[in-house]
Amino acid sequence: MTMTKILVAPAVLVMVVAAWLLAASHGPVAVQVLSAEMALAPVPMSGRMPERPPDDLDWQPLDPGVLARWQDPHWLRWRLAAPADDAGRLLHLSLRAASQPYWNGRPLVANGIVGRSKDEEQPGLIDIIRVLPPSGRTGADELIVLASSHHQWLRMDTTDAGVQIVAAAGPPLHRPGPWLIVAFAAGALGAACLYFLAAQRGQPRRQGAPLLLALGAVGLALPVVEAWRPLFGYPYPWHGLRMFALLALHAAAAVLLPAYLARRFDVGVPVPARIVYLATLAGVVAFLPSFDGRGAAVLLLSLLASAWLLLRAQGEHEERRPILVLMLVGALTMPVAGGAFLDGPYFLLLAVLMGFLLLRHAERLRTLDQHNARLREERAQLSLQLLQRGIQPHWLMNTLTCLQELIEQAPPRASRLVESLAEQFDRLRESSRHSLVPLEDELALCRNHLDIVGLALGQPIGFEVDADDTDLLLPPGVLHAQVENALTHAGASACTQQPFRLRVHCENGRRVLELRSARGTAAHRGQGTGTRYIEASLAAAFPGGWRFSQGPNDAGWCGRIELACVS
Repeated sequence: MTMTKILVAPAVLVMVVAAWLLAASHGPVAVQVLSAEMALAPVPMSGRMPERPPDDLDWQPLDPGVLARWQDPHWLRWRLAAPADDAGRLLHLSLRAASQPYWNGRPLVANGIVGRSKDEEQPGLIDIIRVLPPSGRTGADELIVLASSHHQWLRMDTTDAGVQIVAAAGPPLHRPGPWLIVAFAAGALGAACLYFLAAQRGQPRRQGAPLLLALGAVGLALPVVEAWRPLFGYPYPWHGLRMFALLALHAAAAVLLPAYLARRFDVGVPVPARIVYLATLAGVVAFLPSFDGRGAAVLLLSLLASAWLLLRAQGEHEERRPILVLMLVGALTMPVAGGAFLDGPYFLLLAVLMGFLLLRHAERLRTLDQHNARLREERAQLSLQLLQRGIQPHWLMNTLTCLQELIEQAPPRASRLVESLAEQFDRLRESSRHSLVPLEDELALCRNHLDIVGLALGQPIGFEVDADDTDLLLPPGVLHAQVENALTHAGASACTQQPFRLRVHCENGRRVLELRSARGTAAHRGQGTGTRYIEASLAAAFPGGWRFSQGPNDAGWCGRIELACVS
């Protein structure tokens, strides 16, 4: 079984358990509401608040949009069908206001203190549950509420004004099934975050890991904010802040998800496309009428944008396919499932998606670590071979023979050759101690090697550099190996006629080093120890962010190293 299948299996299990819990969770059977009305309350300037509305009050049908703009005291009235047996009933009242309810003219426990002004009012809870006395009526029951809402910190277009009456011995008002789903999904997501952090510890932040970690944090914050109201409750002034916090979390997830996928799969997104996407998100957040609609639309946009990015990505089909399937299934399910993902935020889908991405990224990091360990071991072996080759007996004997002749014929050149040899061995020894060295040090090693060969031949070998920026770190010996290969396969005499030329520049967001040299006639050039050393060193130092190619170019030979620029 592949790792992809292992990671997809828990996601499918979460969805199956969620569907079963939702199907098994039946809400309480509520009493039918016959009518709902509202009216502004005439109250005296001082003294006690009225206990019942006057008979000539101008009632109008309950309109949440109009009610959201009322702050001063107002009356709300509901008429409800009286059941045959009304013993042991509960009233669940949702209202963004301080309130004093009356059941068939009898006062119930107040929720906060209704006031004529902000100073006089004491905010009440947004949701309250009260035990109702027996009505003793054969017709309709009547619930009248005196309310005020002076403490709205963030006002919205509509408000809550809902009544539900259920039997005390019946099913609970809040169905446990959806919140068991949330607890299960949040626990799985939290475990995925911990596993990701453990895998990421001590590793460089590559391939969008900070974006993914931020996405996981958003996913963990969503159920906390969502569950705040039904599980813990709060005074009504906090409701606007909670809704805006939920919307901000959805918007953050909608930005982080496609940003991570673009970074993870190296998909270039044009600036105009980014601006259009962000402008569309801003338009949805600003102009859609309801918070649930905004959250659903924002999530749908992020899923569609992420699917578009995955379709544009090149390579890694096995990696992209399960993520794309989750995106498309979520996008197609949202219009059909409605409340199956918890009242707009659709947290279940986000938890499954984020958990999968975290686990898959962590598994990829573990695989890369194992691969890099093998590369480092191979590079160490090749580095030893390169050092051995740098002091191989054949080369050293030829150099010493030339030195003996120079001592007799040109003592000053012989002295310089001895100094260059000592410097060469010192540089090789120092470079072999580091995984990365500055470009200037690598150039000095190459020039020093060419000085030795040039002194032995009696002809200098040029090394020209055209660099936009020399502030660059390289694995030691990657340029030296190319120089040594050229001297071996093309011949030192050919290199004196065609000097080495190094060009360093940026191209399509990557740092490029092109080293041109004499071509030579060896049929097997580019297939030996030096080439394997270059490739192994680059793979260990820049996993997934390098490319090396070499071959004939015009009348010479060109080795090209491409490195991903550090962002």
